[in-house]
Amino acid sequence: MWNPVHFQDELDLVVEEIKKIKARHVILGTVPHVTIAPIARGVGSKVRRGSRYYPFYTRPWISTEDFDVGRDPHVTEQEARAIDSAIDQYNDAIAKAVEDARNDGLDWYLFEVSGLLDRLAARRYIKDPQARPSWWRRYELPTELRALSPEPDSRFFVAGPEGRVQGGLFSLDGVHPTTIGYGILAQELIDVMQQHAGVKFYLGDGKTERTGPVRVDFGRLIARDTLISTPPRSLDSDLRLIAWVDEVLDGILGRLLL
Repeated sequence: MWNPVHFQDELDLVVEEIKKIKARHVILGTVPHVTIAPIARGVGSKVRRGSRYYPFYTRPWISTEDFDVGRDPHVTEQEARAIDSAIDQYNDAIAKAVEDARNDGLDWYLFEVSGLLDRLAARRYIKDPQARPSWWRRYELPTELRALSPEPDSRFFVAGPEGRVQGGLFSLDGVHPTTIGYGILAQELIDVMQQHAGVKFYLGDGKTERTGPVRVDFGRLIARDTLISTPPRSLDSDLRLIAWVDEVLDGILGRLLL
């Protein structure tokens, strides 16, 4: 984790370089909270009713029953809070950079990636209404995604004999979005570009301007996203292998560092 002061120093340098480009429009995105992505899965129940946090966060293939605080890699509740606090300060700095640029007459915009993923946070907010802050509103998935069963969410991808059981917005690495997850990000970015920055979109010929709101074709994305259209029947053996490799590598690295 970067110290927020150091992040500000680096951001200032980036902003100055962007200004040299003299772009017609500039969009800066915020940094997501890392505890939203399923790579850091909260163990067990939250620390208290209405809290955003779990006592420990570990790798998604380590079950609550198998988790060993003395053996398995993890971050604590307080460490997760500190990480989120640092990211909030990063995002405040990014928002301030956009505000300052706009006050200087530049056409800059903020793409709230962090807020978007918070609104998709299944375990933190969707399944725990008491933890929701006053600003929180559940993100409404496109019609094509709501029609899927089960509805895709931000939890780690799990599949059984009948196909996908949970997840679908994040890929199997627990960090990067799936194809449909990237589609959601693309749609939100398009909305900023079209509705706020006034960017024009064109058809495939590059000349004919598209009229009306530009919408991502989620039906097409579903067909191309094999985790959604043809999900594996089970990931149990693969996850056991990943967990075994993970444990072995931790042991080897640990001995090398002694």
